[in-house]
Amino acid sequence: MSSVHRRNEIIQAVRRTGSVSVEELVAAYNVSVETIRRDLRILDERGYLRRTYGGAVKKEQTTWDLPFYERMNLNQERKTAIAREAVLLLEEGDSVFIDGNTSGLALSRYVPADKFLTIVTNSAMVALNLIQKKGKLKVYLVGGELDEEGKTFGYRLSCELRQYRFDKALFSCMGFGPTGLYYSKPDPLQIAQMLVEQSSQIILMADSSKANRTGFLYGMELQRIHTLVTDDGISFEMRELLHETVRRVVIGQIEQEDAGR
Repeated sequence: MSSVHRRNEIIQAVRRTGSVSVEELVAAYNVSVETIRRDLRILDERGYLRRTYGGAVKKEQTTWDLPFYERMNLNQERKTAIAREAVLLLEEGDSVFIDGNTSGLALSRYVPADKFLTIVTNSAMVALNLIQKKGKLKVYLVGGELDEEGKTFGYRLSCELRQYRFDKALFSCMGFGPTGLYYSKPDPLQIAQMLVEQSSQIILMADSSKANRTGFLYGMELQRIHTLVTDDGISFEMRELLHETVRRVVIGQIEQEDAGR
């Protein structure tokens, strides 16, 4: 296992349990104490957790989120499980918006080329994945200033996006729970709020690591979501709460070959 993968898993373990010990991590990854201490020092310096004597604890920050290229390599098996389920919701002739988050990027790899779909996205990476299929897909990239993640944003994006009406809109968030959806930045929040008004069906793609996680910006009530697609890592208690709030909850099963990567 690479150091990047191991550190990403440590971050998720701290988020999930609240704390980890050096002893537990040494046993889990079969590496030296010095290696784990170096991992925790690096993660502390980057603001992902707080080191303690003998381990680390969760660092409570509502404005922080992992950089895009680190999120791309994080929870890949969960995003794959979600993408496989979400793509089944797309029907022949649908007009669809796919957001440029990492879940949307995973979804774009599974969209079938032989299905006639009109797809709009704010991500150059998603658009490239789709047009390379060379099938029946009609792909539109909405304009705006381009950020380091290959996504458009700003005033021009808002103006162009308002022209569309979608059968289905698929997007993600920083965190979700019974109280609603949360974001760390205003741009994805604004897009999500616009899509709610312009789409017949709102589909939230959010892996189980985002459950019960809040953010600096409140997005919307969970009741406004038509379908939530998540993975089977979500707790039984959270599933029960979601079924009471969201009209439809789809649970993607993490396959063994994905989990073992």
